[in-house]
Amino acid sequence: MFGYVVANVDALSVFDKDRYRAVYCGLCKALGQEHGRLGRLTLTYDMTFLILLLSSLDQTEFAEVSSFRCMLHPLQKREAFINKHTRYAADMNLMLAYHQRMDDWADDRKASAFFQAKALGGKIDALKKKHPAQTKAIVDGLLELSKMESDGETTPDLPAAAFGSILGAVFVPDGHENAAALYDFGDKLGRFVYLMDAAVDLKKDLKKMKYNPLIMVPSERHLELLQMLMADCVSAYETLPIKKDKKLMDNILYSGVWSRFPTRPVDEEETA
Repeated sequence: MFGYVVANVDALSVFDKDRYRAVYCGLCKALGQEHGRLGRLTLTYDMTFLILLLSSLDQTEFAEVSSFRCMLHPLQKREAFINKHTRYAADMNLMLAYHQRMDDWADDRKASAFFQAKALGGKIDALKKKHPAQTKAIVDGLLELSKMESDGETTPDLPAAAFGSILGAVFVPDGHENAAALYDFGDKLGRFVYLMDAAVDLKKDLKKMKYNPLIMVPSERHLELLQMLMADCVSAYETLPIKKDKKLMDNILYSGVWSRFPTRPVDEEETA
């Protein structure tokens, strides 16, 4: 369920576009430094938003890594911004990626997911000890999700809430002064992400006869449902004492999160 909390890059200013990329590159660097090359393979843009948010709340500055050339983009020099929140987000990124792959193995017996999880597993025991509260939330939430999927739960709010509890915990570093507000925001964002993923995957899941929480929801209601969830999410976000990078984060929440929404609703006969 990665790839939804992203920016609408085309609508960013040049400054914000460069800053966004530098924070993302910093996350990639931190994954490599903390978890090796395999860790970098789990890189997504989603945790970049968390880095921006946490850094804004306590006004933690970024340490700039000198310009470098990335193996994936060798023709252009890049910059990377790293701070303590980057390293926390790297840990969360790896944990979420590991558990998602384990979940894919349990649900679909994907060999690739099993071997990727096994390769990442050597780092997980240390992260469990380092982040026990977040680990428990991830494991408990995924177990609850797995049970609902096995039971064929058709009320989408219930599995969405289970995933929301996961992201709510991930958004709260231990001892954060805004813990309650961060959890509330992360929880609401997680609910949106879960059902956005369901909307995006509905046609594919129907063809493969896989569980999807939106199976009983008419396709013309998907957008309305997601808009309501995002309105709740944005309402929680606006209560946070954002001190910098608000335009960049606004771009992500008000525009970027919709970038993968299906352009054509699923036909009714496809859900019958």
